[in-house]
Amino acid sequence: MSKTSAQSGKAISHEKIDLDELDRKILSYLQEDGKASLRKIEKHLEQKYGIKSSISAIKNHIERLTNQGVIKDYIAVLDCCKIGYREMLLLFIKVNSSVSIKDTLCQLQTIDAINAIYQVSGNQPIFCMAKCVEKENQIDLLEKVKKIEGIEEITTQVVLQKVKEDMRVSIPTPH
Repeated sequence: MSKTSAQSGKAISHEKIDLDELDRKILSYLQEDGKASLRKIEKHLEQKYGIKSSISAIKNHIERLTNQGVIKDYIAVLDCCKIGYREMLLLFIKVNSSVSIKDTLCQLQTIDAINAIYQVSGNQPIFCMAKCVEKENQIDLLEKVKKIEGIEEITTQVVLQKVKEDMRVSIPTPH
């Protein structure tokens, strides 16, 4: 499993990166085909947008976007249900004031079964999502989370039906 920059100890930067037209087109295409070769990207840009760019220019853009943290990773997107995951658990976590939320978030990141962690507004400032193969995995996960110091309350919800799950985003254009 790939580790995020937060898990590897690097600070997560939310600094906005300026994208030019070529960056936006490359990013859009890579979200559709993360395995695309530089030559395939070059052909796509020319056929779809009439943009003529060299392979080396495309490579430089991709390297810069990777170095700036815009491109985080290249992964295969799996249909979890088809490989045995039957349960998706949503956790809403309330933290008491004895431990900082930051420390709690860091401890949650060490649990491999958790797929996503968000700090959110409200009385339960941490939201996590986990995919589990069986109910027993959900129980094990909850036991691990309960052991984290400072967690006061966990509200859980089980996903009954996955209607849409797509992590791609529209690449914004400048105003």
